[in-house]
Amino acid sequence: ATATTLSRQVVPPQTLSTKDTVTMAAPAPPTTQEILILYGSQTGNSESAAHELSSLLPTKLPPSKLAEYDGPPHLALASRVLSLDDFLEVERAKWPRIVVIVTSSYGVGQAPLGARKFREWCDVVLERYGYLPEGGDDPNDERGRRYKSLNEKEKILKGVKFALLGLGDSHYSTFFRNPTVIEEALTTVGAERIGELGKADASGTGEMEQAKVIERWMEGIWKDLAKAVAEDYKGKNGQMGHALELERAREESWKLCLEIFPQWKPTNYWAMVGVSLPASAVVIGILVHLFFYGGKL
Repeated sequence: ATATTLSRQVVPPQTLSTKDTVTMAAPAPPTTQEILILYGSQTGNSESAAHELSSLLPTKLPPSKLAEYDGPPHLALASRVLSLDDFLEVERAKWPRIVVIVTSSYGVGQAPLGARKFREWCDVVLERYGYLPEGGDDPNDERGRRYKSLNEKEKILKGVKFALLGLGDSHYSTFFRNPTVIEEALTTVGAERIGELGKADASGTGEMEQAKVIERWMEGIWKDLAKAVAEDYKGKNGQMGHALELERAREESWKLCLEIFPQWKPTNYWAMVGVSLPASAVVIGILVHLFFYGGKL
């Protein structure tokens, strides 16, 4: 038999010259973006409107619609519907770039079901960051109220955009109080409102009938939402900058939640076990003693 010798050619590693450049692949653009639709509702009207918005969103804002405003043609929008309170407590105030809020007032300008904790959060925001005491030096805004001048660090919702539809009944003088407080609180700390502030009056008649106002507001808001989404994808590093802003918004909002609602703090179960084990041992010891010695200590 003849032995066959195999030879291998050793290829030297390639080295880059000083003229060579390394090009890093750009991260793949996102293919979906979520818009949260949040509601507070006493009689169910606001909740129904929120679910209707969510069901219409895929057909009203397809990728082709975003492309009309120079948005990314690959992007599909999705939505979820939550109560405002669940957004704070369950989602831990994880703000997306865009939220749509549908809420009414209840009683004398109070928050309806599903929005009472969110309203309390807004009240604290305005107390801490909002109104100046009477006699402040800042100029009056269009509502005749005086606001504090905030620095960038205090604008904890910078990067968040929201659309707002308010429902109520003008037979009550405070029928729009809750949506007004929410709008003031969010904009005070840096959030930006999208589109017209919707005011749907249950006592409205003719063209101002509540159902017609809601329908017109919905038809008008799609264009505003499409523009807002498209703008986010223009310019360098826009999405990365927004991500950092939104993470800070979540952190600061949740920190404030835990100040207002300390019962939301996670329970330290290991600490509870550490306290309960010695006590359990004492109880077991007493029971064993009673069993063997008939209660004689």
